[in-house]
Amino acid sequence: MRGGHLLSRGRAGVASSAQGVHTAEVDHFVGRTGELAVLDAEMQAVRGGWPRVVLLEGEAGIGKSSLISRFVSAQRDVCLLRAAGDEAEILLAWGVVDQLLAAAGQALVKGSPGAGVARRKEADPLAVGAQLVEVISDLQGGDRVVVVVVDDLHWSDQPSAQALLFALRRMQADRVLGLVSARPDELSRLGGAWSRFAEGDDRATRLRLDGLEAQELVAMARALGVGDLSGRAVTQLLDHTGGNSLHCRALLEELGPGGLARVGGDLPAPRALAAVVLARLRALSGPARALVTAAAVLGRRCPLAVAATLAGLADPLTALDEAVAAGLVTEERAASAADIAFAHPLAHAAVRDSLGPAERHRLHRVAATLVPAAAALTHRVAAAVGPDDRLAGDLEKAAREAAREGLASQAAAWLAQASAASTARADQERLLLDAVAELLGNADVRGALALWPAVAQFGPSARRSALLGHLDLLCGRGVVTEVHLLEAWRAHNPDTEPMVGAAAATSLSAYLSTAGRLEEAVTWGERAVEASGEDLTARLQALMPVALTLTLAGRGPEGLARLDALPAVAADVPLEHTGALVTRGRCRTITDDPVGAMTDLSVSLARLRAGVSLRYPGQCLTFLSATEYGLGAWDDALIHSELAVSLAHDNDRAWALAFAHAHAAIVPAARGDWQVAAAHVEASRAAASGAGMAVTHAAWAGAELALARGDLQGVLSATSAVRALGRDEVFGLPGWADWRPAEVDALIGLGRLDDAEAALQELLAAIPAFGLVSASMTAARLRGNLAVARGDLASAGESFASAWQLAQGLPLPFQLALLERDDGRRLRRAGDRQGAAVHLRQARDRLVALRAQPHVAACERELQACGAEIQPEQQPASWNLTPSELAVARLVCTGRSNREVAAELYVTVKAVEFHLGHVFDKIGIRSRNALPSLLAAPGP
Repeated sequence: MRGGHLLSRGRAGVASSAQGVHTAEVDHFVGRTGELAVLDAEMQAVRGGWPRVVLLEGEAGIGKSSLISRFVSAQRDVCLLRAAGDEAEILLAWGVVDQLLAAAGQALVKGSPGAGVARRKEADPLAVGAQLVEVISDLQGGDRVVVVVVDDLHWSDQPSAQALLFALRRMQADRVLGLVSARPDELSRLGGAWSRFAEGDDRATRLRLDGLEAQELVAMARALGVGDLSGRAVTQLLDHTGGNSLHCRALLEELGPGGLARVGGDLPAPRALAAVVLARLRALSGPARALVTAAAVLGRRCPLAVAATLAGLADPLTALDEAVAAGLVTEERAASAADIAFAHPLAHAAVRDSLGPAERHRLHRVAATLVPAAAALTHRVAAAVGPDDRLAGDLEKAAREAAREGLASQAAAWLAQASAASTARADQERLLLDAVAELLGNADVRGALALWPAVAQFGPSARRSALLGHLDLLCGRGVVTEVHLLEAWRAHNPDTEPMVGAAAATSLSAYLSTAGRLEEAVTWGERAVEASGEDLTARLQALMPVALTLTLAGRGPEGLARLDALPAVAADVPLEHTGALVTRGRCRTITDDPVGAMTDLSVSLARLRAGVSLRYPGQCLTFLSATEYGLGAWDDALIHSELAVSLAHDNDRAWALAFAHAHAAIVPAARGDWQVAAAHVEASRAAASGAGMAVTHAAWAGAELALARGDLQGVLSATSAVRALGRDEVFGLPGWADWRPAEVDALIGLGRLDDAEAALQELLAAIPAFGLVSASMTAARLRGNLAVARGDLASAGESFASAWQLAQGLPLPFQLALLERDDGRRLRRAGDRQGAAVHLRQARDRLVALRAQPHVAACERELQACGAEIQPEQQPASWNLTPSELAVARLVCTGRSNREVAAELYVTVKAVEFHLGHVFDKIGIRSRNALPSLLAAPGP
């Protein structure tokens, strides 16, 4: 689509109110009819309760912000939240989110739950994203549409971009329109999450803006009072500018009404936009020029009062009027003050870059005395003319404080600047490596890669090798990871660099674990623990991979013992050790303690919701979903596994996607949601990239899906991927991503009984020495099935008797249902139809409660073969509730309010109301009080 530019003068800006969106002045707008039609259609969908997000892409000056302003100015009964990324504030954590929340605070009705919105101090994007969801929910009162605009998203700070994407993904039945603009190919600075969302989410539209067409340029010239352009002039101007709206307008305004006539129809070669901007700046009076220059030093947007003080103006209003009339800046009024903002980033850059060194340094030096401490550091850095150890010390102090608050990117930026400001080479190296360590500690691979060329200028060191090895690990660089980490271990001095050795050994343990070299991983983990000394936090950091590796190696009790320093009660674990609490929950999941795992992981998730920062929050959600699946809380498992997938995408952590997608496939597969399950399985396989643990998870998910569909050959095809690794003894641990039972079942079903016997023996051999009751029960059930297939009903009876003995007290409803179903099948073949029917009905009841429809159907076929009567289902499945509707209904049954349900599901109150209305319609009730008696929660 092509065309158009917004032409405005005077004090402009967009504000929100309950009555609508108002622009102070929009003089002219030409073209963009096609784009406006697209946006109008998107708004109509939003008003119908379908949230939409539009990504507008185009080169600088093409008219992205102008198009958005023109569109929102025509809307009524909407609430507008608008923010903009700023190149100078890329490292200012939460800068964009704070703008949105400030706008929300002005828009919310006084006294509402979100009035006076301030960002939560916690630094986790999930918690801040959840807050955005809550705020947007509050703003939708009375069916009002909320329009969220972010100009120049490519210049957003990383945490804001993650939190915003998290919030927009959570929109379901909301009247919310997201409009974000970015330059082509520059979104990559934020990772791939936004681009994937724009390309793959059915709520998103990608709109590319091109330059002006000839008739639109003619219309622009008329609107500006330049008059009619000749065809030759139009062609020449378009050739020179590429149709860039801002460039065309600048030239037309520069020529003026008589400009074309004076040149005889031949347009001069257009000067660079910067030259046009500077010509306007020079034409201003001294005070107006000083105000614009001061504002340029302060940033793209700044308080008018601060700019006036920096410019030495007691009364800046006359100067501001002049600058606004020249089209260089706009005034943006808030509740109690006014800001001055440049009309376009290119205008800001032109003025800023025109300053000579002396003037620029002087203004930055003075600005540092006028702004808050954090912003003052930026100006002090800009004012510096060489190394300055005092500045370096202040930057380091600020960085350490930012690190304590969890602001890793800001801390790393200040540490890197402190490195550049230091005079001693040793300090330069130390601070730069500290910056990389901050980024890697937050799994910010992109940020660490950006700093690495500067690190490479220093000589080799143990710490440098340790950090490079950690970066290799996160990038999935394979064997080179081991090379660098071993290099770090051998080079470090245990007396003076114990933590360097601990870090290298910890990373090496993690690498070896994922490679399936578990015994070596344990050895290196223990070395990391020893090197950590008496520092509890450092020891726990080293103990976490040791505990998990020991558990994966079949030494679960030893693994859990490594975490004995944690309080036994999950709620008593200090907040700073929440990561270790997650690890304990993971180990308990694998070692047949689902109740203990549920406690640890639920407490961890509650902390995550409250804003406690975790390096890998998706792991908490993934293991929690696995535990919930085992305990029969499948709706919760579905919610948390999908959220883990969303976080992996939002945080651009590709290495986590194989695990998250695999777990997200399991409940849909068991319930017969084939399309959803298959999509997750394929995504898991695509993300696995040959890594052993990841391949194992993808194979497990694929096997479970194929088995539920009755595709026995498909089961074997799925498990062949993990068998091809040649490390079955490592990548086949029962209790975690356990693909072996599905394989045995498939081989029995295909009549390959000898192969089934061999696979069953492998399963039995894989059960750890300390014992896994659930795995032993499953193995006994499979042995009974194999005996039935061979016609040895006596042996089958013995095997099932053993399975029933092992099943006593196990809180695993799905596994118990499979045991009841299979034993019922055995009894029917043995001629005991009555006994078979009892087992099959019990199995069916459990499976109906889980809504495991394919397995319900299998039970019913067996019941029919017994000649037993099948009672009609009395469960939510008969009401045809969607997963979202059922999740809302179940939480409402617990007595939660709509707001509490929304917080639990990370959605808006509007979405809860929407789903609850559908639940009422389908069930035929009018009050939430009637739900508990009709909606039975799954039970053991």
